Amino acid sequence: MRIISLLIALAIIAGCSGTGGSGSADPAAAPHSSSVADPSAAKEKLEEDMAAAALAEVSPEIADQYSGYVHMDAVQLNGQIFQVYYWNKGDFKYTQFAIVKEGKMVFDSKQAGLTLEGGDIWNEEEELWAEAVVQNNRNTFLFTLTDNRPEFASIVVEEIDGEMQVTVNDDFSVNYEDVDQDGSEDLLASPYSGQSPLGPALMGIYQLNGSNYVPDKLLTRQYAQDQLQLSEQEYKNDPSEQTLEQLLNAYLVLGQRSVALSRFAEFYEWAGQFAGDGGYVDEYNGLLRQTETAEQISGWMDKLQPLRTKR
Repeated sequence: MRIISLLIALAIIAGCSGTGGSGSADPAAAPHSSSVADPSAAKEKLEEDMAAAALAEVSPEIADQYSGYVHMDAVQLNGQIFQVYYWNKGDFKYTQFAIVKEGKMVFDSKQAGLTLEGGDIWNEEEELWAEAVVQNNRNTFLFTLTDNRPEFASIVVEEIDGEMQVTVNDDFSVNYEDVDQDGSEDLLASPYSGQSPLGPALMGIYQLNGSNYVPDKLLTRQYAQDQLQLSEQEYKNDPSEQTLEQLLNAYLVLGQRSVALSRFAEFYEWAGQFAGDGGYVDEYNGLLRQTETAEQISGWMDKLQPLRTKR
């Protein structure tokens, strides 16, 4: 997948348009290599310039029927040019968006009945307001909302059977990852970011069923177990307050506080500390015994529900 922001596209076009001076060129002074330029390289450069120009060009449909958009994303997915236009009538970045594919409108959030208090920017550096990905060969757009602040809210629009469909509209953060390394990406979703100390984020794994994401509880448990192994290795290799908390959170996610408490002799040893010395291992030993988090999140995997498509 290649993502090109509008600014990058415009920069490419501007860079190609300059002639390098007003004086007449001296043929004798031109480098000899210019007369024997590689045709394939020239063709590739032309194709890149044409793609950049296409990304930057405003859709005629938008120009004719819409006005006043505040931003446009321009990306290329699966060799196809997509643009996302945004309008704003609120206090945040946008309250409406539309997706254009190859110059044709394929999705309008207002026509789809989506009501947004406000949307946020996904990548400020690249000036891309939505995340555009190809996952499981589906063109997909992820929109981050401010509707559930300070926690998460997201909308996911995917191209399924040639039609853009809302597959997630819920108070979760979402991203895609090949959790089980089977070559297809899984959706990871969490309702909140967690808190410190010992308030882990609860990350569920979901699979698309029709046009809805349903929880995969077996894969969710396997993912949590994998995170526990990774966290233990990180703490053992680089013991610190941060890596210890990460490890203890992994135990809490799995409902294994008692197992974690039984292993504190090792945790002291790896950190070069001793029980009662007042170090951070001592502190977290006490916090883990006192925390109510274990009871609050007990059985959370069994309570996972399908992600909503309407809020």
